[in-house]
Amino acid sequence: MVSVDPPRVLEAFKAGLGARFPFLSDEDRAVTNELGIAEHTDPRHGPLPVPFTFALLPDLTISHIWNGWYFVGRPTPEELRRAAREITDRVVPDLDFRGD
Repeated sequence: MVSVDPPRVLEAFKAGLGARFPFLSDEDRAVTNELGIAEHTDPRHGPLPVPFTFALLPDLTISHIWNGWYFVGRPTPEELRRAAREITDRVVPDLDFRGD
């Protein structure tokens, strides 16, 4: 996970969730600016980074991208499951555990 929150805030959030994956801070918004993913339509609060979700192949190639606020552009659990299944099929094509 990458967030614009400071590292101390992210560590507390990670501990509270009991998460085992890395939480990365983009507090200075270098990545946000480099990728050009800032939302500029709200002059009072903006620019704000648009949330993105990526599903990655083992070599870190992007397989799927979702972007957007709240429920509009974020992946559903079913979409994430299907993306994981597609990635598994690509990486381990001989594995047969169909049931969907």
